[in-house]
Amino acid sequence: MPVLQLSHWFRVGFRMRKSRAAVVPRPNAPLTVEAYKVPELVAGSALMKVANAGVCGTDVHLWRGQLSGVPYPLILGHEVVGTIEEVGPTPLSDLDGNEINVGDRVTFHDVTKTCYSCWHCLIAKAPTKCPNREVYGITRDSTKWPHLIGGYAEYVYLTPGTHIVRIPDHVSFDGASAVGCALPTAIHTVMRSPLRWGKHVAIQGAGPVGLMLAMLAKVNGASTITSIDQASNRLKIASEFGATHNLNIRETSLEERIDELKEITGGRGPDIVYEATGNALAVPEGIELVREGGTYTICGQYTDSGTVEVNPHLMNRKHLNIRTVWGSETTHVYQAIRTISDNYAEFPFEKLVTHRFSLDEAQKALETQEKHVSVKAVISPHGKE
Repeated sequence: MPVLQLSHWFRVGFRMRKSRAAVVPRPNAPLTVEAYKVPELVAGSALMKVANAGVCGTDVHLWRGQLSGVPYPLILGHEVVGTIEEVGPTPLSDLDGNEINVGDRVTFHDVTKTCYSCWHCLIAKAPTKCPNREVYGITRDSTKWPHLIGGYAEYVYLTPGTHIVRIPDHVSFDGASAVGCALPTAIHTVMRSPLRWGKHVAIQGAGPVGLMLAMLAKVNGASTITSIDQASNRLKIASEFGATHNLNIRETSLEERIDELKEITGGRGPDIVYEATGNALAVPEGIELVREGGTYTICGQYTDSGTVEVNPHLMNRKHLNIRTVWGSETTHVYQAIRTISDNYAEFPFEKLVTHRFSLDEAQKALETQEKHVSVKAVISPHGKE
């Protein structure tokens, strides 16, 4: 009984604690740091101590109000790695069926709710389009319970049904931050437009998603992998993730890039071009770059970056396969952790984290990401762990 009483009073004391979080009050407003009461855990829930919250390009768009239907005020952060601080009153398991315990190093799929009963979930087999889908750091107003549904915080409340994946012991938190949404999105992209051995691949964008696409292209035996970006620091890292060639759009014209890609690929152009820029202007160029009969896949347009003109006749005449990708599913997160674990010695995943910020520097973190200064920025509320 004394032990139970001690445990009870520990929990009561913990519930009196508060967690600081960086909040977007409204679109384009400076972030503020607020304190929220740590919520009482219910069956199937857990509390996670945040080690790193990845600063995704989508976070910048959310700050700028470029995604419709998003509630404010909002705690950003859908790419989170950390440690289980407490488990609710019922046992909790990871995706392998193993029990989750206090102290476990984990990440989770950022989708906190999908209904699995609507037409999109059951018939179309497209749960990323479920109208009832809820996502950490995107769809939950921070004024509503349980408040801490975003990674820009000291602690995150993992709601019942959250799909948790354990991080292997040999993978650091910085290395695991590559999982975020970058590698799951890249895996989903490759599944939507499969890579095959010996193909010529070009990737527009050398941010985290583009770098993960380069890695997957190498792992899948692509013959050539060309990374296209405007940031020389990102292109340099792209070479370490499998890129055989780099093209800087600040140093080349569209015509020069077309000619260079034809020379690289034996005169025809890339078999597959992946768009991972988040810039709508990349799309008409990508259609120009891909070879006749090739595949152009768009995975970087998660938020509305504007309208551009494309020539339907050109797409038709080139006999192109056009694919698009929206979000990721739990299987992609699971595969992402396995991919990092299996290839941890071959690729410098930790190098992706080029900038680290405290919770009080969240505004600066977004501004850094917006300027494309970083490859991958993270917010570490408790310092580097």
